[in-house]
Amino acid sequence: MNRSISLANGAQSKPTNYYMGACEDASIAEDGNLAGLTELSGNGYARVAVAGNGTDLVSAATATNDRKLTTKVCRVTAAGGAWNTAKTGFLATSSDNSGKLIASGPLNGGTGWTLADGQYFEFSLEILLTGWRDGDNCNVTMSLIASPA
Repeated sequence: MNRSISLANGAQSKPTNYYMGACEDASIAEDGNLAGLTELSGNGYARVAVAGNGTDLVSAATATNDRKLTTKVCRVTAAGGAWNTAKTGFLATSSDNSGKLIASGPLNGGTGWTLADGQYFEFSLEILLTGWRDGDNCNVTMSLIASPA
């Protein structure tokens, strides 16, 4: 997941905001793009802005040559009707399909959640880069922390 590595080491220019979203896809290929997702839509759904300011998106060293990126907890609420099943959460560089997909992870173990009108779920993304040094390859582990209403 080279996009995550570029984000951690500053090689990729940082937008003012990143965006957390949810889609119906059971998984997203490592080389996937935003246009290829079956993103939720309607009934109040919108990607949630995550400021790239060190508060909403935190990059921290966890051990020698290890780094962890963590987003704020984001809440999405169905309003005006039910949503289809959200199976995967993702982090992108835009609120539409013009940006880059940075990372993704399964919601509720990949089975996801279907929200009725007025229900919500909260999610956060953690990306752990192990064995990382500038210019080196590393292992990337992503986990999505989520809870339904």
